[in-house]
Amino acid sequence: MSVTRRGLLAAAPLLPAPARAQSGLWPEWLGRYAGAVRFYRSIPLEDIYPPPTLPHVDADDPAPVAVYFTLLAGEDGVTVWLRIDGGPMQTAREGETLHFGPAMAGVARLLAAQARPEPRAATMTLRPDSLGTEALFAFADGSFWRRHVNVRFTPTGADLIVWVFDANGTRARTWRGSAFRLTP
Repeated sequence: MSVTRRGLLAAAPLLPAPARAQSGLWPEWLGRYAGAVRFYRSIPLEDIYPPPTLPHVDADDPAPVAVYFTLLAGEDGVTVWLRIDGGPMQTAREGETLHFGPAMAGVARLLAAQARPEPRAATMTLRPDSLGTEALFAFADGSFWRRHVNVRFTPTGADLIVWVFDANGTRARTWRGSAFRLTP
């Protein structure tokens, strides 16, 4: 059986449209947020071998630390502005702006940063209900530290978890809290 041109044109509306990549960044997540996190605990990482005989446990200040962030979407990716006002994960007073490219399989790479200090590398991970960033920062002596920020969105804002991994990679310190959405 041959397919005529007229038959093919008539069937065209039934053909599936080409697939488009979806970033996972929902429009209702966009906007400005403000909140606070408190020190939760220090976690010795158990995959370090040999394990330390006396693991270092931090007793950080339990006072709340202010956190502000803004999410913006553009044609070329997502921009995350973040300001943290205390603790070892503190940003500069003007905050930091990380611009990520399009997400592929839920992960986006850093395209540009305006931050002091500027991260050596950063990624953004998108999930159905959350967004996470991981940034690697270097000290002048060549050592490094990593900061993870996870934002799980709620109807009124977001639940926050901030992890800071030390230069040796032997422990993580965590802060938990929440933020309210200020603007759509």
